[in-house]
Order: sequence, then structure tokens, then C-alpha cells
Amino acid sequence: MDSNRGIKRQQAKLFITELLSFAGLFFLLGVIVFVLYRQSVYRDIDQSLDHQRQALIDGPKMNAQPLTPLMPRQQQPIHADMPLQSTTLVYNTAGQITNQASLGQRNYTYFKNIALDKSVLNQKQTLETNHGVFRTLLLKVAKTNVNPEYAGHYVLILQSVDGQVRAMNTFRQVLIITIVIFWLLALGLAYWLSRRAMRPIIRSWQRQQDFVADAAHELRAPLAVIQSQQEQLLTKPQAKIIDQSEAIATSLNETTRLKTLTNDLLTIAKADSNATALNPVTIDLVPFFEQTLAPYADIANSQDKALTWHVPADSRASFDLDRIRQLLIILLDNALKYTAPGDSIWVNVEFDKRDWLLHVGNSGAPIADADKAKIFKRFYRTDASRNRQTGGSGLGLAIAQWIVDSHHGHIRVVDVEPRGVQFDVRLKNL
Repeated sequence: MDSNRGIKRQQAKLFITELLSFAGLFFLLGVIVFVLYRQSVYRDIDQSLDHQRQALIDGPKMNAQPLTPLMPRQQQPIHADMPLQSTTLVYNTAGQITNQASLGQRNYTYFKNIALDKSVLNQKQTLETNHGVFRTLLLKVAKTNVNPEYAGHYVLILQSVDGQVRAMNTFRQVLIITIVIFWLLALGLAYWLSRRAMRPIIRSWQRQQDFVADAAHELRAPLAVIQSQQEQLLTKPQAKIIDQSEAIATSLNETTRLKTLTNDLLTIAKADSNATALNPVTIDLVPFFEQTLAPYADIANSQDKALTWHVPADSRASFDLDRIRQLLIILLDNALKYTAPGDSIWVNVEFDKRDWLLHVGNSGAPIADADKAKIFKRFYRTDASRNRQTGGSGLGLAIAQWIVDSHHGHIRVVDVEPRGVQFDVRLKNL
């Protein structure tokens, strides 16, 4: 229950983290897009203001004609039914508008309440009025300017940006709606990704829990036997060793089984942590297999069983010697445990392009189809009682699977006619 709560808590943290990441990313993207769009709009308007400022400072082109007094520049009247585009307000040093006549009464009524603010001199500003939004630029025209209307006065250039403001507002609304939609999509995506990311973690956690539980169960059995036998010996302090030989032998057998199980657990732990590195070497296969299989031929003969092998002459392969030797021992040990007197065991090697194939079979009892997909799992036994009698821990084939995987190969078990099973291993030359 506690582990389930921990997993759910971790999944919730992962979901919140991914959701906030997506939401922050979409929000930042929206802000950047809007700021760039706004800067682009105002850049064009500001360029227009700069052109007007330069034209105002330079004055009209004279083309080498005699200088004559210039008339005030008349501007287009601004009608109520059309947006204001561009105009100028001329202020004297007292802050009074001096170009009322050129503005016209209607336009003067629109702009007469705009006060002169000398603090924004030569700065582009956005000004909101009751009659629209304007981009403005305040200038101080030199007294030497050729236009007497502007000379020595403050000139405020106003550029109407009503259309641009409406476009930006519309764009902002569309952007907000888009971001909200993407946030909703991010909600579902974050939930899906968090669940998907937690799947291997949950599987690993469950696998670890099962492994610990199974390991504890396997370790408990030999320890219990050893403890009971030793306690029985303590009740007979005067007994001779020969009288208690059976109890001592049982304790030694369980100690051997416990040692084997501990070594297997250590190998599995190293495999899970990737702490074991392979050391591949290229060798002749014939002497390697003869050296490895010869002792097991003697064991098979002592059990009235036959062990044969065939390895192509002059065959070579590259692999980790210790691990492949361990693989052979696991498969041979498995074959010896599950065969009866009179059965045969064989080991054959073949080559297929760059791969080499190892076949280890026996004429013992077949394996049910339902068990073939499970026998490589840790602590799985097709016959628990028989496995305990033979000292099996249920880890051998799991270690064999790891060895094959580390050599970029695969292993499977198949039936042999008329009776028996065979482990087919395909390995790549490292």
C-alpha cells in the first residue's frame, strides 16, 4: 500500500512538472510572438515619425530659387467619420497651441487638451485620447528653421495608430485563445507522458519487490533446515559424530545450496546494475568446449547418462570466456537434473553467417508450452518440489538469459522428437 502511494505521488509530481513545463513554454512562446509582432508594428510607425521629423527639420527644398517667406503648412482637415492619420501640434514656450488656424476648429477641439510635456522631448510615446490612440514625437525646433511657424517652437508629431491597436488587440485575443487550447492539450499530453514514463518505473519497482520477496523465501528454506539440524545436535551433546552424520550431511547440503543461491543472487544483482563488463576474446572453439564439457561427461557417465558434443573443426568465435562457460554449465546442469538414467545429452555448435549457434538438448521430460515462455523468469519453476530436491534456485535460466542478451543474442527452448527438449542459443561474434 505504501509503495502504491509512493508511485502515485511520484506520478503526480511528474505530471505537475510536465504540465508546468508545457504551460510555461506555450506562455513564453505566446509572449515572444506578441512582443515581436508589436515591435514590428511600432517599428513601421516610428520610421514614419522619423521621416516626418527629418522633413520638418530640413524644411522645403528651395532648388536655388530666391528665398521668400513661407506660408504656414496647411493640413488636411480631420473628419469625424474617418480616423486621424497624421498631424502636428505647435506649442510656444508657454505650452499654448499656436497653429490653431492650420488645424481647423474641429481638429483643434480634438487636440486642445493635449498638454505640452517637455520631459518626453525627442522620445516616442503612445498617447491615448478620447478620440483615438496616437504615436507621438515631441521636437524642439531651432530658431533658425526656415519655416517661421515652427522656428523656436515645440512641435508634437502625432501618428494615428487606431488600426494597428485594433489589429494588436485582435491578435492578442486570438493568441490567448490559442494558448488556452494548447494548455488544455498540454494537460492531456502531460498526463499521458507521466503515465508512460512511470510504466517502466512501476515494472522495475514491482520486479524488485517480487525479487526481494522471492529471494527472502528462497533464503529462508535452507536457513531453517540448517537451524533445525543444529538445534537438534545441541540436544545431544554426548552423541558421536557418526551417529549424527545424517544431520551433518543435511546441514552441509543446505549450506552448499545457500552458497549457490547467494552467488546466483549476486550475479543477478550485478546484471541489473550493469556492473559486469564483458571481456571478449577470439579463441578456437574445439579446445574450449572439450575443456568445459569433459568433466560433465564423467558426471553423466556416473549417472548412467550419455553426453556427446560436436564442434566444427578450426571454428573460431569471439565472446566472453567466463560468461559463455557459465552459460554452458547452467544448461548442462539443467539437463543433468531433469534427465533419468539412460537418457542422452548433447551439445552442438553451428555457424550462420556472422552468428554462431549453440544447441544444448536432452532426451528427458518435455516442457509444457505454457511454461516455455516463463522458464527464463527469476525463481520460476515448472516443478517446485523437484527443484528443491535437486537444489535448483530458479535463477539459472534467468542468468543464462542475461548472458545471452549481453552477447546480443537470443535463447529459446524447443521440443525434440520423439522426446526431449533443446535450448537454442544464437550468439554474435563480439
